[in-house]
This record gives sequence, structure tokens and C-alpha cells, in this order.
Amino acid sequence: MDAIKSIMAERPDWDQLMSQQADETLDVYLDLKSPHAYLAVRPTLEIARDFRVSINFLPYTLSYETLGVTKSIGPAMKREPATPAADRKARMYYAAAREYAALQALPLKSPHRLLDSSLAHKAFLFAKQQDLEVPFAMWVYLHGWASGWREFELESAQQLRNACEAVGANPSGFDEFVQPQGKGEAMLAKILVSAEASGIAGAPHYVYNDQAKERQVGLFGREHLALIRSKYLAAGLARRSDVIADFSHAWPGNG
Repeated sequence: MDAIKSIMAERPDWDQLMSQQADETLDVYLDLKSPHAYLAVRPTLEIARDFRVSINFLPYTLSYETLGVTKSIGPAMKREPATPAADRKARMYYAAAREYAALQALPLKSPHRLLDSSLAHKAFLFAKQQDLEVPFAMWVYLHGWASGWREFELESAQQLRNACEAVGANPSGFDEFVQPQGKGEAMLAKILVSAEASGIAGAPHYVYNDQAKERQVGLFGREHLALIRSKYLAAGLARRSDVIADFSHAWPGNG
């Protein structure tokens, strides 16, 4: 719990970065069940620190089958890899995440089963309506990954409601918002369309305006942060004269 408290203590900084004036917007699609999206939130916020760019975090529900993590999902929500090679790929997916999580001092244990994040993404949008998407996402990520999702149930409306309240959200209307055919579902469906149109292949997925090419560009993976920063630097969006494009994939945090 000390690790969780330490990371959540950064919240005033997150709030300040998310509230700054900006000239451009970077759309960032996250999945609350993705360890690599979890790793991306804090280094992505460094773009807002260094450039006149606002970060628009959006939820996107990935498919385990499309990712190749499993060939099917049964009632027990256990992985059923298609081949031994697919099994190794899935294990490496989490092994790599653990190594990078350690660099950021983020707790991360492999999940005990496959997860359905669709309800959590409605809760994310509920929190986002109150400008609380970053603390909500990090609270859920931290409490979920710290125990491999054994002590936080991503598919529980009550626990998601509790998470909203824990970060200061007014819970009025939460149940109606996240219910089937509710406002949250309609909003999530629209985001899905925009994500697919941008060529999303996984999370985190970044969509930025490339001024030189005069078009929107979508990129999968936080390893592209340095490239995105280089685009903003070339566009004259740096907040300070000492800002550089280079950014380590092994970013260790601000501590």
C-alpha cells in the first residue's frame, strides 16, 4: 500500500498538468486491463509538462483474442492460448510490463484471470465528466495490478463506484450512467468508432496532429513518445527553451 500511496501523492501534479492552457490536443486511448497502458499514463503526462498540448485520455476495450493472448474466453476467464508460441507471447507481454513497472516503482503482478474492462471504461467516462479521469485510472490501475486483480474486481459496479468516490467524484447518477444502454455505453460506442478510424492496434494508442503532414497520425505504444515530442518541438509548441524531444522508454518517474 505504501507504493500506491506514493504514486497517488503525485495527484496535485497530474491535476495541474491536465488543467493547463494548450494549443494542441493529444488523444491517448487506454485500456484499464492493459499493463502497458498503465505504464504509459505518467510518462505521457510529461508531454503536457513540456509542450502546449492537452492530453485527452480515452477508454478503449481491447480484445484478448485479437491480441493473440488467448484463442477463446470461457466462463472461468482463463487463458486458452492457441499454441505454445502464443502462450510464450502472452507470458512475455506481462513479463516485459513487470520490468518497466519496476523502473517507475509501480506495483504489478500478473492477473489471475482474463479481465473484462468494458464496465470500468464506462466508469472512466463518468469520472472524466468531472475532470477526474487521471486519478481514477491510476487508482484503479494501482489497486488492480498490485494484487494481480485479486483484491479489486474490475467488473464490479460497486467497486468502480467506490473508486470514483475515492478520488473525489460525485457519485450521483453513476448507476444510471454505467447501466446497459445507458449514457456511458453510448459514449463508449462513439469512442470505439473514432479509435478504429485512427487505426488502433493496441493500448496505449496515440493520435496527434502532424502539422508538417497536415493530417492526424495514430501510433501504438509508448515507445513513440520521443517521436511525438519531436513533432511538437518542430511545431514550436515547447513551453520552455530547455525542452528536448528525447525521452527514455525506461523513464523512471519524477521521484
